[in-house]
Amino acid sequence: MHLPEIQNHMDYLFKVALKKCGRFNEAEDLVQEVLLAALQYPKEIQDIKAWLLMVLNHKYYDMLRKKYKLPIISIDVLPEEAEPWEINEDEENTDASIVRREVAYLADKYRAVIVRHYFYGEKIQDIAKDLDIPKGTVLSRLSCGREQMRKGLNMTEAYEKQSYQPERLDIGCSGTPGLNSEPWSVVEDDLLKQNILITAYKEPLTVVEIARSLGIPTAYVENAVNDLVSAELMSSLGNKYFTDFEITSPEKMLEKLDTEIAFIDGHYEEISDIVKEYNKEIANTDVLSALSDEKAEKLKYYFTLHLFSSAAHMAMKNLLSSDTEEYPDRPNGGKWIAYGAKYPLDFDFSKYRASKYFYGGMREALFKDFLGAKSINLKVYDSQPQLNKYQRGPVYMDDEDLAKLLYIISRGIPFEATGFETMFLEDIPHLIKCGVLKDNSTVNIPMITPDEYKALDKIRAAHTKDFADKLGALIKPILPKLRLDIPKHLEKRIGEIRKYHTGFFAMAFVRKSIERRDFDLKSSLPPMVFVVDDNNNIR
Repeated sequence: MHLPEIQNHMDYLFKVALKKCGRFNEAEDLVQEVLLAALQYPKEIQDIKAWLLMVLNHKYYDMLRKKYKLPIISIDVLPEEAEPWEINEDEENTDASIVRREVAYLADKYRAVIVRHYFYGEKIQDIAKDLDIPKGTVLSRLSCGREQMRKGLNMTEAYEKQSYQPERLDIGCSGTPGLNSEPWSVVEDDLLKQNILITAYKEPLTVVEIARSLGIPTAYVENAVNDLVSAELMSSLGNKYFTDFEITSPEKMLEKLDTEIAFIDGHYEEISDIVKEYNKEIANTDVLSALSDEKAEKLKYYFTLHLFSSAAHMAMKNLLSSDTEEYPDRPNGGKWIAYGAKYPLDFDFSKYRASKYFYGGMREALFKDFLGAKSINLKVYDSQPQLNKYQRGPVYMDDEDLAKLLYIISRGIPFEATGFETMFLEDIPHLIKCGVLKDNSTVNIPMITPDEYKALDKIRAAHTKDFADKLGALIKPILPKLRLDIPKHLEKRIGEIRKYHTGFFAMAFVRKSIERRDFDLKSSLPPMVFVVDDNNNIR
């Protein structure tokens, strides 16, 4: 592996390392270890960034284990007779290593009194006074801690897969993310938190059980679990914790994909007739006649998915007799419901058949009173192919920054007069390549007014019920095949509609339409529309 290739990712790795370690010097040491491992690696690597991140996480776990070196002790000493335990740092002593492990696995309330009493020789009455608990409670915790250590010494370690082969957990959400992009920012680039969520999904577990499954000292797991509970990604049941949203896997998604593709193949003509009639009505509006053919086709793509999304949701709601699930208020200003998908760290999405059909809901980037405009609103549907490729230029650009850039370019406003971050100008060649821009000064996605959007959406709403009724009748026989595997303890916590997968229907139909040449889609862009209110007719 060549040094320049590695150095391109050093800033990113240091950012991740600092987030994990919390200390500058530890983060530097961790990155140096990754660099050394990379320089010594003899093989070619396709995705260098992913490989470096994997190595960093492995090195981080090694650091945690080394950091938690504890003294060798005898757990059979009675609390009343305790003297400070002699520290023995002989790493070749297997017994010492095992006892260190068992102390590290203790829950905080037991670990704290064990360490203070036996390691530092603190008297029981002093510990009780300092912790503001009765002397009997200290004695009880010492006894319970020693008993748990005995059990640990006598048990065979049974690490879960996550301890030696961690997976990546991608988290999405329906609703409005928090101010710092919660919920995904809570676990972004944090394999420990991701694998805690995976481990505690099938059944509630104590913190110690999670720690043992992962082979990570309990102290680190406790902090991570507390963060996940605070972020409302985990909940508790007594002293046990569980992941509070559904998680799918690539294998399960392929099962749903085959069901939904077969559905579209079997009912394409019936569904296509409805969509064609709908698109014909949209095409005859003044809005589309004022657009270029390319932009008109992109707008039809957007509203086709908009129709499919709303109709499929209504169909499932009617079939399941389910009320619309409310998005709860979340910490840091969000209103969302999370969902997750787990993948191996080396998962190759380019070879994953389902990746061409991924489809999510519509997102918006809305600004009021922006550079003379009453409002600008970029509406984007998550869809394949080339999911959000437009965001992956030289500089990462989110929807909010893209909306601002598009408005500045479309209105010919000098950048120096906007206060807009000029680094995003580096993305312009990439945006041209993706089809968002035609050239340095021309926006290549549909730009319409709020009134025009309302007129088109009124047509969409008028077709939704009939389409939903038709879809519902066709979907009903395959409903059991669409149900996800939900753990029993989550059955009452997850909304009825969320227990069923319908996310491939829309893109399966679009791809079938393109294949049949019923849909003349020349762009691979995710469907988007820019709604601008500034009393300006420039499109």
